[in-house]
Amino acid sequence: MEKRDPLGKGLQAILKDIDEKVAVRLVPVERIIPNPNQPRISFDEEGLIGLAQSIKEKGLLQPLIVRKKGGDYELIAGERRLRASIMAGLKEVPVLIREADERESLEIGLIENLQREDLNPLEVANIYRRFVEELGYTHEELARKIGVERSSVTNTLRLLKLPEWIKEKIREGKLSSGHARTLLSIKDEKEQRRFVEKVLKEKSSVRELEREVRKKSERNVEFATIEEHLSRYLKTKVQITFKKNRGKIIIEFFSKDDLSRLLELLSPSRV
Repeated sequence: MEKRDPLGKGLQAILKDIDEKVAVRLVPVERIIPNPNQPRISFDEEGLIGLAQSIKEKGLLQPLIVRKKGGDYELIAGERRLRASIMAGLKEVPVLIREADERESLEIGLIENLQREDLNPLEVANIYRRFVEELGYTHEELARKIGVERSSVTNTLRLLKLPEWIKEKIREGKLSSGHARTLLSIKDEKEQRRFVEKVLKEKSSVRELEREVRKKSERNVEFATIEEHLSRYLKTKVQITFKKNRGKIIIEFFSKDDLSRLLELLSPSRV
């Protein structure tokens, strides 16, 4: 069975409007200037070395995409390949010259970065964010553009709402996107921390974490129902806290008379 690209359409499919008849030409590397809107911030040094070795042996198989900028060429897509080519000692690299404005240049660069195999979920989310905030895409439009479900775009963007310490665990590869999406359903950060510690300690799968969170949610609903019944009966605010099979019932009163009223309601003769 053919393996499906989890990011949907490939770069070539998305850039199908590039004229295939345009000849590839060789351009000196010193005449290629960086893209100031380069979407990619970090480059894995070990990966670059590996790519450079491959280029030494086989050459640069995929041309860069550039646009004319004065007498030089501004890079649109392929910065990783350009860096590796320079490391490999190439003096010239194959390029496709495209007429593109600032918007189109950014769009192509973002799309190319989505094709990386080493993207973590937050890098994908940040690329989606740039499509939405800088290029004005709706979630539906972006989903059609890259060939994924709209819900996938929305759920991925939601990861950016997580606390920074959880994001760091995702970047480190200690939490998956599935873990992260489940943690989003927990509003209390202390509870999030407790569940994260449990996942890291027990190496819980996403399914196991979902079950634990669901149990917690069901328990909260049960206690909320009890709180509501007690509050209605006592005509005051009641709060139940529960942890590790122990808990407290907190009943508020607002005066000595109010306390007397509550004591009367809770006396054995009334129960």
